[in-house]
Amino acid sequence: MPNNIRIQPLYLPNSNDPAQFNIAESDWRYPGMIGGSCTFVFGAGTAADPKASKNIQLVRTDSTMTTAPFNGATAWWKNRLTYQTTTATTNRGQVAGVYLGAVTPGRLAIIQNGGRHPSVKFVDAPTSTPDATGKIVIPSATAGKADCLAAGSASTYPPMGVTAGTYDAANAQCAVDLAIPQVF
Repeated sequence: MPNNIRIQPLYLPNSNDPAQFNIAESDWRYPGMIGGSCTFVFGAGTAADPKASKNIQLVRTDSTMTTAPFNGATAWWKNRLTYQTTTATTNRGQVAGVYLGAVTPGRLAIIQNGGRHPSVKFVDAPTSTPDATGKIVIPSATAGKADCLAAGSASTYPPMGVTAGTYDAANAQCAVDLAIPQVF
């Protein structure tokens, strides 16, 4: 009998914190859950990171990527059929989501593809400075990082969402309301 990965809840060990998910696939006892997604309520309860519904998905990470996933890193699909993600820019036309925490390459991870992420990582010199006005967020040519375009600009890559907060220039981070199509 096939699994319905759209309805069943995800089992999240580590105190139910999706940002702490960093498990070797060989240690994971629920292989039918890989690729599964759910809506999860979490957040700090602040304006930049409201306690709200966010869509998350359980994915594999590429063991050969040179930039390890970190909180706010852009994830691209390396293989949609096996739910494998990467930070390598060769796949930047295939946005998967944003990693929720630090992950060892080659392990299972949780990405977020819907709802507000409080700290998406941007390139050091974004095309347009992110702010709370809803500028377009797209994948960049830098591993694991996003870029920002002024509203009304033509996007050369699929948009990830829109900016939704004050830009932290020192850390090149900004809150983003993610709206990335899911892969089932």
